[in-house]
Amino acid sequence: MKLAPGFFLGIGVKTRAISGFTLTEYRYRAGTRLGRHSHEQAYFSFVLGGSYVERCLSKPIECRGGTTLYHPAGEDHSDIFGNCGGHLFSLEIAPEWTKRLRGYELKTEEPVTLTASRVSALSWRAYRAFSDLHPRSDLILEAAAIELLYQLPWKGSHPLEAQVPPWLRQAVEILHAEFRSPFSLATVARRVGTHPVHLARTFRRRYGMTMGEYVRRLRISCAAEALCDSENSLSAIAAQAGFADQSHLGRIFKAITGMTPLQFRNAR
Repeated sequence: MKLAPGFFLGIGVKTRAISGFTLTEYRYRAGTRLGRHSHEQAYFSFVLGGSYVERCLSKPIECRGGTTLYHPAGEDHSDIFGNCGGHLFSLEIAPEWTKRLRGYELKTEEPVTLTASRVSALSWRAYRAFSDLHPRSDLILEAAAIELLYQLPWKGSHPLEAQVPPWLRQAVEILHAEFRSPFSLATVARRVGTHPVHLARTFRRRYGMTMGEYVRRLRISCAAEALCDSENSLSAIAAQAGFADQSHLGRIFKAITGMTPLQFRNAR
C-alpha cells in the first residue's frame, strides 16, 4: 500500500501544507499494528509521545519520544505501537525538494535515525510553528523544515560502526528505565563496567549528544506526553518526568521546544 501526501494509517489530528512540505499530526491507539506500507513522498517522522517498533529492510528500530526518523519515498516498513500508543508529527517533502537535496550530495535514498540534539530541537520548533495558527508561523515553519532537511548525512561521510557495544546498549537501557532519577555518568559507567570518560566519548560519538542531554530529552518527551494526555498540574508533571520542580521543567522545556509547558498544552 502506497500512501498519498498527508495520509497516515492513524487518527489524524490536523494537516498543513506550505512551500513544498506537507505536515501532519496524528495518533495511534495502544497496541496498533500496521502492515507493510510506503509513502509517495520522502518524510521525517518525529515522535511526540508514546513509542513503537518499526521494521524496515528487516531491521527493527525502537522509536521513543523525541526520536526523528527519515524515510525515503517508496520505502516499505511496518510498525507495532506500545502500551501508550503513539503521537507523531510528520514532515513530507515534495519531489522538487528531494531533487535539490541530491544536488547537494545529501543522502536521500536511505532511511536514517537522526539522534543529534539539534535535530530534536528543530523538530520541536517545526511542531511549535505547525501548532501556531498565526500567519507569521508559516515563515518559521518553512525555515525549520528547510534547516531540518540539511541535517541528513552527506554521501561522503563515514558511517559509525554498525555494531553497538553491549555495554553501550546497556547504558542506553539504563537511561530509558531510570531517566526520572538523578543522573550520574560515573554511576552508569560503573554499572556497565567501563570508564566514565570512555562512556562519555563513545556515547556522544554514537548518539550526537552528551548523556546528560539525552536524559533531558527523555524527560522533556515524558513531560510533553503528560501535557498532551493528562490534566495533571505542572508541578506533578515535573515530578513525574524527573525535574527538580515546576520552574526547572519550565526552563528546560522552553529551551528545547521554544514553548512554555502551558503554551504546549494549549496547542494540543
